[in-house]
Amino acid sequence: MLDFTRAIVQAIAEKRASALATAIDVTGDLPAKPGDKVLFLASGERIGAMGWAPLEAALAEKVATAVEERSPRMITLAFSERDARQGGLQRGGSVDVFIEVFLPRPTLLIVGAGHIAVPLARIGKILDFEVIVLDDRASFANRERFPDADQVIAAGFEATLRTLTITRNTFIVLITRGHQHDVESLQEVIDSPAAYIGMIGSRRRVWAVFKLLYQDGMPVEKLRRIYAPIGLNIGAQTPAEIATSILSEVVKVYRGGGVESISDRMRPRYINLLEQGQDLDSAELEPGGVRSGFSEDKI
Repeated sequence: MLDFTRAIVQAIAEKRASALATAIDVTGDLPAKPGDKVLFLASGERIGAMGWAPLEAALAEKVATAVEERSPRMITLAFSERDARQGGLQRGGSVDVFIEVFLPRPTLLIVGAGHIAVPLARIGKILDFEVIVLDDRASFANRERFPDADQVIAAGFEATLRTLTITRNTFIVLITRGHQHDVESLQEVIDSPAAYIGMIGSRRRVWAVFKLLYQDGMPVEKLRRIYAPIGLNIGAQTPAEIATSILSEVVKVYRGGGVESISDRMRPRYINLLEQGQDLDSAELEPGGVRSGFSEDKI
């Protein structure tokens, strides 16, 4: 007997997604039977079968979409007589399949352990994220300040980010104390499969980071991945409010919400200027409160 439960539990322990597809109803000439199951693992391995390769191939595409959208669903796969004959059957049919998605807890990777990081880690735990805090200062990255975090790492940003496991279930928040740390950290994580990369900072700081990265050869396609200025415009001022704004954006990305981010307005402006070889004018570089992104003095 196939042990689907053991395989699902192991996948979660390894921080990998899996999806279990169960045939509910079958019509026509298809060899699948109600109750047939196939477990799809992130490694590409499959456990179980539904008896026909074209059916399982079509199912794999639907499963990939369900995992990407992080949601279970009922689907119907229909095959014409022509499809069936090409696959060695006499006539077509359809299969109703329920897809269950099993995901590990999402990981919130907080890069920088200043005072915004404290409520950020606390709220992240309330939202059931696995929380990792990284800072190169042991006086900031320690258990006294982050008692609820799953990991607190006092080490260099670049070297540590190079070794951490970052998956499509990882959400990275950069709240370092200086734009050079932002640049170095972004260079390490920009090619990762992370679901979210956000960076705190005023308009001036974000623009400086984008320019440095672009001048260093980073293409605009990669810059478009960065949520900067970070967060949703909720008028946040205090560290806890700013943490709420940041995590609201993280949840938006995680759950596929539709509310506008601050970066949705600002990032295209930055990229357009970079491509045209222009600079932000002095008025745009003036501090603008939360509406333009958070100021460095709040880090």
